[in-house]
Amino acid sequence: MQLKKWFEDSKRHYPWRITNDPYHVLIAAFLLQQTHVRKVESVYYSLLSTFPTIEKLSNASETEVIDIISPIGLNYHAGRLKAAAQIIQNNYIGKVPDNYDDLIQLPGVGEYIANAVLCYAYRQNTVPIDTNVIRLFCRYFGLISDKPRPRTDKLLASRIRNLYLNDLNYKTANLAVLDFAGLICTANNPSCTECPLNAHCFFL
Repeated sequence: MQLKKWFEDSKRHYPWRITNDPYHVLIAAFLLQQTHVRKVESVYYSLLSTFPTIEKLSNASETEVIDIISPIGLNYHAGRLKAAAQIIQNNYIGKVPDNYDDLIQLPGVGEYIANAVLCYAYRQNTVPIDTNVIRLFCRYFGLISDKPRPRTDKLLASRIRNLYLNDLNYKTANLAVLDFAGLICTANNPSCTECPLNAHCFFL
């Protein structure tokens, strides 16, 4: 409840959070990989303005896509993004798949992007897990991983997902976790004294 209240007062506002359009959510998830969120907004708008549909993107040249996404330094995603759009256009009649098995087969789509599309566009009860989510759950619940890269730890991911309650609004819960990890439970110098969850946090 404390996290929900904090989120209501402090949540961050981004254009991809107010849409249920699977194409828009997919584009945002691609752009947000390994990139600071502040850099993404203008590129997100430019990409969707230039290629407003999957079909338009599938017919674009890789150079055109690179020209738009180059400000955030993810040029290597251009080919994957175009290839994913082509498969969606040709195999799914331009509709982003609504199931994990099909999404994970798309070029450049890993577990995080697949689950982000399912959660934020299709409102399915799944958890997109990135380093921010892992950091918050490991600190608060005292979870640990024996993997050098915890993001690859499927057991840890399963334990995190099992901590979500079935009656939650998963989209809201996931966004609350992301914002809390980004603003309070930061990687460096977390604001523990200001944290509304500190009374029960394993990290303290």
